[in-house]
This record gives sequence, structure tokens and C-alpha cells, in this order.
Amino acid sequence: MKKYLSMLAAAMLAALMLSCATTGGKAKATLTECPERMFWRIDGTDKKGSPSTVYVQGSFHLGDGRMYPLADPVLAAWNGADRLVAEISSKDTAQIQLKVMEMMVDSFKKAGGRVVTDGLTEKQRATLGRYMEADVAAKLAVFEPWLTTYSIAAAIYQGNGLSAEYGLDNNLMAYAGEAGREIEGLDTLQLQLDVITYGSYDEQMDMLRDVLDELDDPTEVIEMTRSLYEAYLANDKATFAKRSDEEKEADEARHAFYKAYNKMIYDDRNKDWAKDITGYLREGGTTFIFAGTAHWTGEGSVFDCLRKMGTIE
Repeated sequence: MKKYLSMLAAAMLAALMLSCATTGGKAKATLTECPERMFWRIDGTDKKGSPSTVYVQGSFHLGDGRMYPLADPVLAAWNGADRLVAEISSKDTAQIQLKVMEMMVDSFKKAGGRVVTDGLTEKQRATLGRYMEADVAAKLAVFEPWLTTYSIAAAIYQGNGLSAEYGLDNNLMAYAGEAGREIEGLDTLQLQLDVITYGSYDEQMDMLRDVLDELDDPTEVIEMTRSLYEAYLANDKATFAKRSDEEKEADEARHAFYKAYNKMIYDDRNKDWAKDITGYLREGGTTFIFAGTAHWTGEGSVFDCLRKMGTIE
């Protein structure tokens, strides 16, 4: 109880400090929508009253050659930034493989002898067989369903000409690595892994069935992904936001738990990222953030959260 009370007191103190920082009459930062693709600039002042800047580059996790080269102003902001920030830090990225191995041990225990393929229809098992070798599927089936889903999810995007190799996040991570630059994270590694392993066993089974049903005839999801990507390349923020919302609504129409899932992925993280950005502005210097475009467009975006906090106009 004492530990809980001390944690609660610390949280209340942090909230009070943030409230003072964002509502104490200080001039709000300004948000500029730059002409470059999914690129924004926030200009504010740090705690000493000196100028501070946060650049935001919305990313797409898949891509093709049309995504490059990046615009000169984007590269200039990247090269001149004092701080680079992605969804997870470069240190956490290096730990992912080991962490997933640890999670698999835990996942086997949680499965409790249940076999994933026993919960699939004959048609879904046949679809799984088209994308995964039978012996591999059998080995994964004794773990929680998220592992099978994670292993085949990328197959949904086969045939649309896009690949993670061209994804903006991967390439910017590589650029930073080549330059010996550290990247800070908006999320903890654990939060990212919690997204992958979200839900109870039964909810994870529903997610797997949904993926397999989409893979049986992937035409619709391929068209949705292409539409999103073309809107991204065209810097069409309104269309991108609309397509993203349609995808969320389609998921939530299938199963009620997707609403809580989307809240975790978008709403909760957007609020946390807004707090991080407020902190970067107060710390000063120039920050370059790159993260999924869906977090920066549409209603409830990180920018909307920043406005509600009073950080930006």
C-alpha cells in the first residue's frame, strides 16, 4: 500500500508540473504543415525562453522506389536535428529478437496445451497452408495465436508491390545506424510488444481467423493498402485519414474488442506522444520525429492532443 501511495503521489506531482508547464500563460507553439510529403514543423520556446523546434515526418511502414529520395528540406531537418525520435529507440530495436524469444517461452505456458489449428475451420487451415509450411504451422500452433498471426501477417501485403524493405521507418533507422546516431523512442519496447500480443487467447484466435479470411481473398485489403499508400505519396492527408478510419471501423464491426485494441494503438499512444513532444519543446534544441502517419492525421491525432493540452495553437 505504501508503495502504491508513493507512486500515486509521484504521478500527481508529475501531472501538476505538466499542468503548470502547459497552462501557465506561456505562448503556445505554432504548427506548420510543410509542403513536403507528410511533414510538419512545430516552433516553440524552451524552458529558458530560447527557440525550440520539433519536426514530424509521418512514415509508412511499407513502400516502393517512389518513396525516395526524400525531399531536401526533410533531409536538412534530419541532418541538423539534435535529437532523433522514432516509435521505439535504436537500443530497444536491438533487443527485439531476444525479447520475442523470451515471450515465446511465456506464450507456450499461457497456451496451456491448446492447439491453434484446432480452432480453425477447414478452409482457414487450408489458407494457412498456402502461406506457411505444415511443419512450421504445427510448431507454432502450441503457442498463443498471436505468434501464428504475427508470422503470416506480412503475407496480406503480397501482390501489392510494396515491401518493408522500402518502408520509411526501416530506412531512417538504417541511416541513423550508419551515421552512428542514437534514436530515442516514443514508446517503450514493452508497449510495442503488448500491441503484438494483445488480447486473451480467444480474442487472439478471432484476430488470426480474420487474417486468414482476408488471405483467402486478399483483394480488398490489398486495394485498401494501395489506396492508403497512394494517398501517402500524394500527401493527401484527408484521404489518408478517411481510409485509416474506414479500416478501423471495419475491424470494430467484426468484433467488439477491436475498439479497445484501436484505443490502445491510437488514442492512448497519441496522448502519450503529445506529452513527449511537449517535453521536447521545453528541453530545447531541434527534434526530428518519424512515426506512422495515421497518428498525425484525422480526428484525435497527436496534433489534436497537443491542442487540447494547450501546447500548440
